[in-house]
Amino acid sequence: MLQLMAKAISTMPNISYIELHHRHCFILSLTFLVLIKYIFSTTFSASNHTKLVFNLVHRDAILHRPFTNPNHSIFNTSLSRDDIRGPLLPDQNGATFLVNISIGEPPIPQLLAMDTGSSLTWIQRPVCTGCTLASGPIYHPKTSSTFKTLTCGSINQCQSYIDSTNCGPESQCTYSVRYLDESVSKGIVAFEKFTLVTSMDGEWEVPDLVFGFGLESNGLLDRLSGILGLQVLNEHSLVSRVGNKFSYCIGNISDPLYAYNRLMLGEGAVIEGYSTPLRIWRGHYVVSLEGISVGKMELKIKTQRDFDFQVVVDSGTTLTYLERSVFEQMRREVARLLDGRLLRVIVNDNEDRLCYRGDLGRDLGGFPIVTLRLAEGAEVYLGAESVFRRVADNIFCMAVDVSVSEVNIIGVLAQQYYNVGFDLNAMRVSFMSIECELLDD
Repeated sequence: MLQLMAKAISTMPNISYIELHHRHCFILSLTFLVLIKYIFSTTFSASNHTKLVFNLVHRDAILHRPFTNPNHSIFNTSLSRDDIRGPLLPDQNGATFLVNISIGEPPIPQLLAMDTGSSLTWIQRPVCTGCTLASGPIYHPKTSSTFKTLTCGSINQCQSYIDSTNCGPESQCTYSVRYLDESVSKGIVAFEKFTLVTSMDGEWEVPDLVFGFGLESNGLLDRLSGILGLQVLNEHSLVSRVGNKFSYCIGNISDPLYAYNRLMLGEGAVIEGYSTPLRIWRGHYVVSLEGISVGKMELKIKTQRDFDFQVVVDSGTTLTYLERSVFEQMRREVARLLDGRLLRVIVNDNEDRLCYRGDLGRDLGGFPIVTLRLAEGAEVYLGAESVFRRVADNIFCMAVDVSVSEVNIIGVLAQQYYNVGFDLNAMRVSFMSIECELLDD
């Protein structure tokens, strides 16, 4: 069964620049740097009324700052006891956001990629077939007193916890997830205690969370510690455990020093701004797109099918993907606006993709706003930084591409400078344009 939206990969010109349409590319050599444990801590258990506000730590703070001064730690925030904050940071390609959690007992720190397109949280074992995991703290079930296998007598028992699963030959539930680029993660399904590191107030524990323990991985997935799934499948999902609400705020993705990216769960979720109906399709959060305009130019998005133009809202996909007919209209309008002003260049022999020589910030001043009009009046406005992406020195490309799977996706570049809030009780998603630091007020 299809569990995850596939994300394609494309390589940039002979400069060997690699652009990932999905976030699964960050080599987690940072893991050991986020091993931060407080001597005096308070532990909170999960409940449906828990307020979880993750204080997202920018990558530069972990890479470059020596935490010798306790007044300048990465958890230097003022919290009440019902606020729980944990670190999130963008990857080197600017599209992956990682959550600092600990797994098992004793707790082992891990960096997991936040993924709204996955209902399964999974991590890789220390020695994984086909994997090339970086050094750092290693989790292994044999050393954890809270690990419990999920035994089964039939596939139905396994699928009551998670889809994309089966009942293996040793009566253990197994999982398998596959991406369009043929990356695969396979392993067993089990229960484990997850601990989210807080500020000085302590930790938040989620006992007996269903997760996947990866035994085999290939492709880009072998460079990840794992995935933190924010999709809701049933009452065993992480989001279900905290009241079926979450939100995230993403600032300037191209700025690795941006310090205010946020992930909020439960009562801490910010559900404000334009709101539109939400539904779940094949394990993905989907909204209806009723119109797209580039400045005053309106694109025709009506398809030949009998249902609305549906798009997946995905925190893990970098680019935005549109069906070919809509993509071609947008491409023609962008070319009309920029051809003659800037020199077009061909990247990777791909003549379909619009790329130009120039500076994104300097040469796209005055580029018209792209508007995504969603059902019931919700609108998302995309500036030049959300429509284009720098791929090399003095080269930028359109950050919208044609969908190879006929699935439309609003990627994370189109979500920057927005707080995106999911209320799964009301089945609505909201978009609020905001500077993320204002959420701290």
